[in-house]
Amino acid sequence: MEIETLIEIGIEIREIIGSFIRENADYGEMIARRPKDITRKMDMAAETALDKALLSRGLSARIISEELGDRIVGKRPDFMLVFDPIDGSTNATCGIPFFCTSLAYSGKTEMATFDDISMAVICDISGNTYCAEKGKGAFLNGKPIGAKLRGTMPKPVISVYSYGVPDVPKGLIELEKSIIVRALGSIALDMCFVADGTLDGIIDTRGLVSGYDIMASALILKEAGGYLTDIEGNILAGNVKVTGLSIIGTKNKELHDKIVRTLGQV
Repeated sequence: MEIETLIEIGIEIREIIGSFIRENADYGEMIARRPKDITRKMDMAAETALDKALLSRGLSARIISEELGDRIVGKRPDFMLVFDPIDGSTNATCGIPFFCTSLAYSGKTEMATFDDISMAVICDISGNTYCAEKGKGAFLNGKPIGAKLRGTMPKPVISVYSYGVPDVPKGLIELEKSIIVRALGSIALDMCFVADGTLDGIIDTRGLVSGYDIMASALILKEAGGYLTDIEGNILAGNVKVTGLSIIGTKNKELHDKIVRTLGQV
């Protein structure tokens, strides 16, 4: 598959999600509950849209997705797609226009690791499309992602996710004294904002991130020149089904190292 085809599929799914939300008042209705998440009607509309997009192009793939797990579309898969239908579904349900569809591609059909992802596409509901190819850079709406010009901020602006769990790193309280905190509600899209310079960093200390949440955005951040590790500073490893991750992502190595040091304070 070429990156252009993956982009077409991502955009097609985004358009179907948008139409489904506009045309169905109950789009956010829960239809299944999992230990750490729920599935809504709009999620299933996105899953169906991916299957149709592949079959209409004569493509067969192994799909590993948040909602339907591990499945085969077509007869004999030629590649794997790691799919998060709607990252930021709570935002979508609340009518907050900050959520996205995430697709990560591997030429392998066996279990893929972070390093096996060679293409990524993230389409947000506002009409922006982020993409990356391994070794070829990252792009926003067809243009290479570079340094973003913005007004000078007195402190780094960092998206921080630490809510909903009993244990918060003690160093996080100290760190928050020296940063401006935001939590926008879509890990994948937040990471793209770090890649394009809208945010200076992202931190998630909850131990709730899974491989399918961030495999696409991880490649986009890396190809944009960024850094992504666990909160101890280790490069993320494991396959697409890895769970329980806590992460730090930045474009600035000095800032990344500072976050690791500060969070490690006891």
